[in-house]
Amino acid sequence: MTTPTHTQYTTGYRWYVLCVLTLGYIFNFIDRQVMTILLEPVKAEFGATDTQMGLLTGLAFALFYATLGVPMARLADRWSRRNVLVISMAVWSGMTALCATATSFGQLALYRIGVGVGEAGGVPPSQSLLADIFPPGQRSLAQGVLASGTNIAVLVGLFGGALLADAFGWRSVFWIFGLPGIVLAVVIRLTVREPVRAPHEVTDDGSLWEAIRKIMALPAFPAIAVGVGLTAIAGYGLGVWSPSFMIRVHGLSLVDAGLYLGLIGVFGGILGTLLSAILVDRLAQQDARWQLRLPMVGVLISIPTQALFLMWPADHFWMLGEKVFPVALVFMFFSAIFASFWIAPSYAAVQNLVPAHWRTQAAAMLLFILNLLGMGLGPLVVGWLSDIYSSLGDASIRYALLSSLIFCAAGAYSLARASTPYARAVESRAPAAT
Repeated sequence: MTTPTHTQYTTGYRWYVLCVLTLGYIFNFIDRQVMTILLEPVKAEFGATDTQMGLLTGLAFALFYATLGVPMARLADRWSRRNVLVISMAVWSGMTALCATATSFGQLALYRIGVGVGEAGGVPPSQSLLADIFPPGQRSLAQGVLASGTNIAVLVGLFGGALLADAFGWRSVFWIFGLPGIVLAVVIRLTVREPVRAPHEVTDDGSLWEAIRKIMALPAFPAIAVGVGLTAIAGYGLGVWSPSFMIRVHGLSLVDAGLYLGLIGVFGGILGTLLSAILVDRLAQQDARWQLRLPMVGVLISIPTQALFLMWPADHFWMLGEKVFPVALVFMFFSAIFASFWIAPSYAAVQNLVPAHWRTQAAAMLLFILNLLGMGLGPLVVGWLSDIYSSLGDASIRYALLSSLIFCAAGAYSLARASTPYARAVESRAPAAT
């Protein structure tokens, strides 16, 4: 009988690895979304349009990030996960630092593509390493700690990036956030060991395309992927353009916009993710359809709360000392809670559907569709609509974001349609996931 991999490691070593991998994920997400808070100064320097900035923050990054994620996940299952992570981290961090040297919009776009190429190999190897290092009873906790890196990164990226840009200019943000990732890559290479896997753990399931075809044929998988992808179009659009909205429409400074939105992202996002996970575990025990119906409900509730955030009058605000706090941000907080309802249940649903040897690749495929639609099209669509509504002046971004909410409704419909075939597949245990 093969000795479980996790027994080879001490408790101290496990938590050390978890800490450095989570720190790496924080840098990953900061470097991915730091452009959000820098939209206005970058746009002003290069004389770009909102459509161009939407392309820069969205499709230029997401096309390569999403497309390379699946082969990177497959490589992580067949080679050294540590080395894939180290190489990827060095690439995305180096490209982030190079963004500080860009002398044209085209050059900056090229460097952002490089960031996307590097980050494609960041998350799947980290998740796979933790699954080997931690015993089964601690794996959910380990994955939860790793995932929390995104919430920390939102605050650090938005508020920290705004402070740095305000004090030293937007270029400083890129090299200050980029260079530490290169150092961390070296640390991981020198201190983290690649777990030795038993030969039977590397499953020969044919070519990559054959694995993709079989995963796409699983009951409900396409509808789940499309549902979260459509929802993410509005989500990423709002996430990227909300700082510009607060600056243009509500007159906030770059620093205040980063602080308020960063705090909302951290507390609202964490609360929504944890609350949905607790609720769905209880509801799905009674009826498996709730695994996808709860995300649908959350998305539907997020539509009116986002609309209130966007349409609330700019002259309604509270004074916090010398700071202006727009009342609209209250609705943004509630929107952040309910808009996060789809994350944990949808990811878990895919894991419940697939056989064990496809889990990493299925997760990567879900991220491929989610990021290609959400990260790739969301910021671009909102920027394009803002240019179409340019006759409205600064309010153009308000109506562009409002128009994007139609994708939330379409995503909720797709999740609802997926709930019944998903329940049938899980209840009949075909395919069984062990």
